[in-house]
Amino acid sequence: MFKTVLLASLVVAMSVEPSLAWQANTEGPDVFGVTKVLATEGNDRESLVVQCDSKDVLFVAYIMRKKEFDAVTEGPATLYLQGNGPTPLKLDASIRAWNDNYAGIVAVGRVPEVMAAIQEIKNTKGKVNVGYDIAGNRDSASFSSRGSKAAMQRVIDSCKLSDIPPT
Repeated sequence: MFKTVLLASLVVAMSVEPSLAWQANTEGPDVFGVTKVLATEGNDRESLVVQCDSKDVLFVAYIMRKKEFDAVTEGPATLYLQGNGPTPLKLDASIRAWNDNYAGIVAVGRVPEVMAAIQEIKNTKGKVNVGYDIAGNRDSASFSSRGSKAAMQRVIDSCKLSDIPPT
C-alpha cells in the first residue's frame, strides 16, 4: 500500500504542466500474484485517480494539494463525476489524507457506483467533470478524457473487473 501511495504521489508531483492525457501504470504481478494499476489525469494541484488491484482494491479519487503535513479531518463526502451523460454520477465517498501533500475525496469498493464511474471515464469524449460536497462545501474541476479509454481498459483488464461489460 505504501509503495502504491508513493507511486501516486510521484506521478502527481512530476506533473508540473497540466496533463494532456490519462496515464496508466501497471505493477506486477508480485510474489502473491497481485497486479496493481494506477491511472491518473491532472496536474500538481489536483488530479483524478483510479486505482485498483487484481484482488479486491478499487477506488476513484479526486485529490488536491494541501499544505505539507497539515492534518485532514476524515469524514463523509459525496463525489460527483460527469462525462457525456446529462446527470452526474453520485458516489458515497470520504475525505481523507492521500499522503503528506495531498487530500482526497475517495470512493472505495467494487460496487456498482464505482464501476459506473470507471465506465463513464472510459466512454467520455471531451472533458470529465468532477466535484464534491462535504457538509455543504462544494468544489469542482474538469479533466481531459484524452487517453481515458485505453487507461480505463487497462484498469478493467489488469484488475479483473469483469462486472464491467466491454464496450
